Amino acid sequence: MKETLIDLSIELLKRSKPEEEIIFTKINDKYFGTSVIDLFNKILNFSEFIESSKLKENDTVAIISENRVEWIIADIGTLLAKRINVPVYTTLSSESIKFILKDSNAKIACVSNNLQLEKLLKIKKDLPHLKKIITFFDYKQKDEKLISSIDKIYNNKQQYNKNELIKIFEDKSKRINPEDIITIIYTSGTTGIPKGVMLTHKNIYGNLAACYKVLNINSSDVFLSYLPYSHIYERTTGYYFPFFNSSRIYYAQSIDTIGLQMQEVKPTIVITVPRLLDKMYNRLNKSFEEMPKGAKKRLFKWAIDIARNPKIKKTSFKWMLADKLVFKTIREKTGGRLKFFVSGGGALNKTIGEFFDRIGIVTLEGYGMTETSPVISVNRPEFNKYGTVGPPLDGVSVNIASDGEILVKGDLVMKGYYNNPEETAKTIVNGWLHTEDIGEMDEDGFIKITDRKKSLFKSSGGKYIAPMHIEELILQIPYIDQVLIVGNERMYVTALIVLENEALKELAKELGIKEEEDLFANELIKKRIEKDINEKQKDLAPHEKIRKFSILKEAFSIENGELTPTLKIKRKFVEEKYKDIIEKMYHKV
Repeated sequence: MKETLIDLSIELLKRSKPEEEIIFTKINDKYFGTSVIDLFNKILNFSEFIESSKLKENDTVAIISENRVEWIIADIGTLLAKRINVPVYTTLSSESIKFILKDSNAKIACVSNNLQLEKLLKIKKDLPHLKKIITFFDYKQKDEKLISSIDKIYNNKQQYNKNELIKIFEDKSKRINPEDIITIIYTSGTTGIPKGVMLTHKNIYGNLAACYKVLNINSSDVFLSYLPYSHIYERTTGYYFPFFNSSRIYYAQSIDTIGLQMQEVKPTIVITVPRLLDKMYNRLNKSFEEMPKGAKKRLFKWAIDIARNPKIKKTSFKWMLADKLVFKTIREKTGGRLKFFVSGGGALNKTIGEFFDRIGIVTLEGYGMTETSPVISVNRPEFNKYGTVGPPLDGVSVNIASDGEILVKGDLVMKGYYNNPEETAKTIVNGWLHTEDIGEMDEDGFIKITDRKKSLFKSSGGKYIAPMHIEELILQIPYIDQVLIVGNERMYVTALIVLENEALKELAKELGIKEEEDLFANELIKKRIEKDINEKQKDLAPHEKIRKFSILKEAFSIENGELTPTLKIKRKFVEEKYKDIIEKMYHKV
C-alpha cells in the first residue's frame, strides 16, 4: 500500500457491501442514500471522462459547488485520473473565481447550479485555457462543446461489480504516488491576496492516520456535515475521515437546519466551528428566559446552576438527578447519540465548552490551518482541557519561537504555494512552517493559542494588545453576536459591534423601549451595552479596555467578503470597509 487516497478508496471498496449506502442527501423531507457500488462506478466514469478530455497529468479541474455527492465523484475521480482539483467557494464573486481559475490554469470547471454557471460564463472570455464546464444538474443545449451535464458522463456506461472495480482501481493506482499533488486550495485567511496551497496524498493521508489514533471511528458512526468541502478543515475531518472509515455522512441543508437535522439524523460526531456552539448556548439561555414563571422554570434554573458549578461532581446524586430531569432532554436536541462536537476554525469560548461538557455534550477543540492539511493538534476524549487546542498529533513536531509564534514540522506540511516560491520560502524555513499564530505550550504539552501574529497591534502609547482575548470576553454578552476590536497605533481601543436581532428586541422590551423606535441609535440601549462591556472588561489592563464602540446594522457575512468560510472576521477588509465609522470614534464630530 502506497499510502495515497486512492489506496484508501480501494480499502473502502474491499470491506464494504456493494449496496451499502454511505452518503445521504435530504430532498424535501426524505433522506436519499448513495450506495458504495453506485458511487465508485460514477467516480470511475468521471475519471475516464477526464482522461479522455486531452488533459495532461497534473492539469487542474475546478470544483465550484456546495457539499453533495457529485463533489465526491469529481474529487476522487480527478485524483484517480492523476489530475489536480481546485475547490472554489460558491460564495465567491465572478472576479474572485476568475483569479483562482486563471492562477491555477484550470482546464475544466464543475458547477453545481445555474447561479455558479452564470458567474462562470460571465468571465469565460478571460479564461481561454478553460476548455470544458461540467454541470452537476441537467443542462440542455445543442452545442455541447463547452458545457456537459455530469449525468451524460456516466449515463449508459458499463456498470462494474465490486471485484471488477477493485481491479481497475488497483491498476490505476500503480501510477499514483504519495508525493503527487492532489489539490490546490486558495486561501487568503483574514488578510492578503489568495495563495494556492499545494497538498499531496502524503500530506492528507498522514493527517488522516494521525486523526484516527485520536478518534477510532467505524461504520457505526454518523457524521452530519454542514461546513464547506472547499475548506480543508471539513474536507479532511468531515469528509475523508468518515468516508474512508466507512462512517455514514449526512448533508445538512444549511446551518439554520442543523438543529432539526440533528434530531432526524442522530449523529455521533459533528465537525463544527465555535459559532454553532455559541448559537446553541444563546438559544438555551433564551429558552430559559422565555419560560413562564413556575416550577418548571425553577427546576431548569436549579439544573443549569449545577452545570455551571464544577465543584459538583458528575458522580454526585445532585448532578445525576439534574441529568435525569434536565440535561438528558437538552442532549436529545442533538439526537441523543452525540459522542463529540469537534471544534476548529477559531477559538472556542472556554466557558461555553465547559458548560456543555457539564451537561454531557463534549467538545474536542483542535487547531490547524490549510497549509497543514489541516490538523496540527486536538484534545483527546480521555484528556480534554478546555481553553487549549490539545497536544500535537502523532508525527507532528511543534516549537514555540522566541516571539511566541507556533512553528510546525512533519508530513502534514504543504508542498508549498502554487507559483509562489517567494511566499513559500517565507513560510517554510528549514522545514518549519511558520503559522503566524501566537501561542504557548503547558506542562502537559497542550497548546494554547493566544492570538494571530498579524492581529496583534500596538497602541500609540507603545503597548501591545491581543484583540482575540478581548473579543472573547465581549462575546459572552448574550445580545452581542459579532465584535471586532480596533486600536492599531491609536490612543485607545474601540469596537465594531453587531447585535443579535431577537436578543436586541428582548433587550428593548426589558428597557421599556417601543419596537418602532430605531433600536440601533437608542441611547438607553447604548448605555446598557456600555455598562455590560465595562463589567466584562473590568479585569483588563487600562490600555486594553474598550473606550468607544459603534453598532453596525448589518452582520458580517461570507457573501459580503467580511468572513472566512469558517466564519472568522477578515480584519483588514472590515476595517477598510468601515473606516469612516472607525475614524468617528477617534475624532469629535
